[in-house]
Amino acid sequence: MGHLVRFAAVALAVLVLTACQGNSGTPSTSPSRSTTTSQYPAGTGGTSPSASVSATSGWPLTTGAAKAAVDGRDYTTLYTVDPHGSSGARVGVRTIRDDGSTVIDSSPAPGPGEFLTQSQVGIQTGQSRTWFPPQTGKQPRQAIAAAAHGRSVVWVETKSTDLFFQDWKVFAARVGQGQPILLGDSFDITKTDQVPPPPGVEIITTDGVHAWWMMTYPTKSPRGFGARIMVRDIAGHEPLTVAVDKAKLPVATGGGVAYVRSTDVDPAVPANRYDIRLRRAGADTLVTSGPLAKGEQVSTMCASKTLLAWAVRSPETSAENPGAWASGHLHVMMLATKAQHTIELDDNAWSLDLSCGDTFVAWGNGSGNGDPGQYVVDVPSGKLWKLGESPGISAVRAAGTMLAWTLPPKAQEAAPWRVTKWHAP
Repeated sequence: MGHLVRFAAVALAVLVLTACQGNSGTPSTSPSRSTTTSQYPAGTGGTSPSASVSATSGWPLTTGAAKAAVDGRDYTTLYTVDPHGSSGARVGVRTIRDDGSTVIDSSPAPGPGEFLTQSQVGIQTGQSRTWFPPQTGKQPRQAIAAAAHGRSVVWVETKSTDLFFQDWKVFAARVGQGQPILLGDSFDITKTDQVPPPPGVEIITTDGVHAWWMMTYPTKSPRGFGARIMVRDIAGHEPLTVAVDKAKLPVATGGGVAYVRSTDVDPAVPANRYDIRLRRAGADTLVTSGPLAKGEQVSTMCASKTLLAWAVRSPETSAENPGAWASGHLHVMMLATKAQHTIELDDNAWSLDLSCGDTFVAWGNGSGNGDPGQYVVDVPSGKLWKLGESPGISAVRAAGTMLAWTLPPKAQEAAPWRVTKWHAP
């Protein structure tokens, strides 16, 4: 099912957004000295060194309690990203920057027999669009994820539309400067394009100096593959190395990268819990831990300077648990105090689109089949708003005080995006 969710996200990217290529670096296939190995020796059962550090419960909130957000009162609309580009191209938003500009990409409409066309990544401010130089290769590729910090933009692209495999190239560029830089290529490391998609929704992040992203790699384990977080400076001067092995969902915060460790990426971790840790230079510390019921996993995570949020997806529906499909839940943490709050979702959270601003957290259900609503919670006050609904592509992007979300698309078209400045209550 995890592959199906990832495939849905990739297929959605074909309709909405896309990407590029650039100069090559020489990646290292061996973990760097900072690589973390499993901290759960065989035979520890349901305990771990962090078992005494458990998630606390706050509010909780439910999405049914949300009030409708109103333009001019709760937010100010800055502009709308039209999904139509030149010559019939489709344009979509990959992420938003804290100045209100958006990272977009444009992809020409596929011709007969084509599944993908090479796209171009750029920046939209108001109704003005500027583009990074297009990067062409032997096969076209689509962007599937991006992150931004300051003037730095990083993104992942793939040529795959396959259900079970996802090759990748990672690129970096600076707004106002020239050629994108190729930071890494999965084929250089794995020597194959047949690598599984990484688990979870979020796969790349940046602090403006480094980029961290997820990759999978073949193993001889029963699962057949492992997952790790790669890192490289966005200037491409340092070698590509492994930041954290047996980890997922990297998010830049606190002068480093936060990540999740659970049994789906580290079999030595007890199946009934997860850890969220922070890796900084010379240190790897526990942020929080939490329980997992049978079939649950952490599916996505976001962070800002002040907040950390993550979703725990529900188990698959079964005859024994017919209501599991709509029992996902969202956790929000204030980094300064470690105080946590919980929001119960009317969605399974398998493909939840989650984004953190300075004081608020926003989410939609991505391409999921549950609640298509888009929501914002102001964390200091605990107030909850509903932005709207966009079935099939319920997406949000946040940075600082800026917030963007998809509007319902017309049939067979990509979705327009509303870009706003969010008002604190």
